[in-house]
Formats: sequence, C-alpha cells, structure tokens
Amino acid sequence: MDTTQFADGPLTLTAHAWNAPAGASFTSEADAGAVTLTVQNGAAAPPSPEAPPPSSGATTVGGGTKEDPARGPAPSFAVGGGEFTLVKNWDFGESGTIRSGADMDAHFAYHDQFNTIGNGSNYGAIMLASSASTALAGQPVEDPARPVRQFLPDSLKTLLVPLRGATTVSPNEHNVGSGSFMAKFTLPKAGAALGQDILWETRVRFVPPPYYWFAIWVSGQQWQKGAEFDVVESFGFDNGGGSTNYDGTYWHSNSVADTDHDRVDYANWPSAMSKLGFGTFDPTTYHTWTMLYRKDDTFSFYCDGKEVQHGQGYPWTLGAKAGALPLDMVFLFDGGWGHTTVSSVNHSLPASALDGKYYEWDYSRLYLR
Repeated sequence: MDTTQFADGPLTLTAHAWNAPAGASFTSEADAGAVTLTVQNGAAAPPSPEAPPPSSGATTVGGGTKEDPARGPAPSFAVGGGEFTLVKNWDFGESGTIRSGADMDAHFAYHDQFNTIGNGSNYGAIMLASSASTALAGQPVEDPARPVRQFLPDSLKTLLVPLRGATTVSPNEHNVGSGSFMAKFTLPKAGAALGQDILWETRVRFVPPPYYWFAIWVSGQQWQKGAEFDVVESFGFDNGGGSTNYDGTYWHSNSVADTDHDRVDYANWPSAMSKLGFGTFDPTTYHTWTMLYRKDDTFSFYCDGKEVQHGQGYPWTLGAKAGALPLDMVFLFDGGWGHTTVSSVNHSLPASALDGKYYEWDYSRLYLR
C-alpha cells in the first residue's frame, strides 16, 4: 500500500465483501472488521518502552589516570566510600578487555620489575614468555601444545607445566613453568606522594597442587624490605605432623617493612582467619581481593568485602621509611609453585601432580579518588 497519501498517525481500515460482482444482486455479505495501523512516512520508529537504554559504549582498559579513565563497572564492594574513578580495567577472557594473547602481550610482562622470572631465584616455578618477542634473554617460551595461559569466554586460566621433560619437579631445579604475569602499567607514586586514594581489586580462584605459591601483591621499582603490600599470599605448605595447606584453605594478608604496621597478626594463619570470620575458605570458588591505600598512608585489605588487614603510617617509599625515596607502584599476579627459601614448600613432586591444576583470573581493576 502506498501510504504517502495519508497523514502520519493512526489509520483505521475496514473490509466488506459480497457474493456477487459489483452492481449485481447478492444473497450474502460479510464484514472483516477493522484494523488500526500507524502511518510513519519516512519517520524513525519510536523506541519501544520496554527497550533497554542505548549502550554507553564498550568497556575499555583505560589509560591509568582520572583524566584518561577506563569504561567499566564500579568497585564490587562498597569499601572506602564512593566517588572512585576506574582507571584500569583488566577484564580477562574472550568477552572482556584482555581477550587474547596479543592483548596480554600489550598490557602485561612475563617477568618482574627487576627483570627476573622467578622472584630472583626464590620461586620454584619460573614465568614463561608467550613468544621469543616477549622473552628476556634466556627466558623459556611456552609450548603452544602445552600453554601456560588459556583464554576462556570470561576468564584467563594460568597453568603449571613441567619443563625439559621432567617427570619429577623440584623448586631447586626450577623445572616448572608458570603463567604468572606483571602489569606493564605502574602508578608513578602512591600514598601521600600520589595524593590520591587507590583501590585495587582482583577476582580469582584456583585449584592448586601441593607446594603451590599464590600471591596478589604490589611493590616498587626498588626494594629494601618494602614498600610492599601482599594483599593475599598463600602457599601449599607441609609443616610436618599432618599440618598441610595443599588445598589452599589458608592464607595471610600483610604489609612488608622493617617495622610492623599491621593490626592483624597472621603468625598463625588459621587462627587469624577464624578471628576474622573465615572459619572455612574454598579457593576453588571465586573471591575478590581488594587493596585500599589512602593518601594519608593508611591501608586496608579485604576479601569479598570483609576487612582482613589494616594499618597506618606506611609511606610508599624505599623501605617504607618516612622521607625515603618515593617509589612507583607495580602490580603483580603470581600463580606459581614452590620456593627455594621456604622449607615447607621446598619439596619435590611427581610432574603428573600438576595436571588439572590452575589459577583462573576473572578481572583486576584499579580505581583512583
């Protein structure tokens, strides 16, 4: 139907029929009833009242400052108040902002800030580069047939693999490769020197082997027993007498410095966790770990919105000492295994025990205020 002869707006049509040609006698008739249409000659259809609002745009990684922010969600838990600006949105997985190996290479490095691949020679597992182009001199590269980083629809899974054909792995041999990584982005300062509150949250789960080593932490480009925050650190210890943490039930959350700034004592991990309300803990389900470091040099760490550590008077300087050299803040993600200087995890293991074990990273987001 050519509707241009009609004005825009509602139009009611009816139909009536007879059982004979026009002008002839008929014996019956019928009415099809009325139907109302809306005429819109070239006008855009109005939005349906049920339709969702227009998208504000895809999520982005962000430039790392409030002047060059990221697009993405607000903090997962209301810790530290509001008005935070998302400046880095590392959302892992094929549907996120870090979707592929190329994205990982662009935003992360496979070594630490001192250009070592195993926390010096401390870690039993060493970080594997993604390719020769991302490797340090002499650094092993992951085998595409047995990768240490796998992208899933909504996450990044990092794995542990034996190296050099090992059938038994040992921390002292460094014959395990890991998918651990470090953000290339660093904050130029932190705490009072930055003059902004920092909120950093990471959502992760893991299924560990015995003697695993897991940490989400920040440090500086120099280190003398600080500055360092271990937002969470856990390892699969065997303390003898049946006291083990192979399944990742226990962890601690601490600052690192010459003097103790922490208000929660983790000398005994199970006891500290119980006092905080973590009578049980399942690392195979996702948990969100949050660091809140304020511009007055006070800090609080959280697990799933529940405070697990806090302290004050911690400047982000060399050695965490007042008046010392201000440091950058470096963001590190360790999903490793073993430690050469921690006897409870310096044990050999059949390489097959690494099969099916992993760390799974959902996202990590950085906010400033």
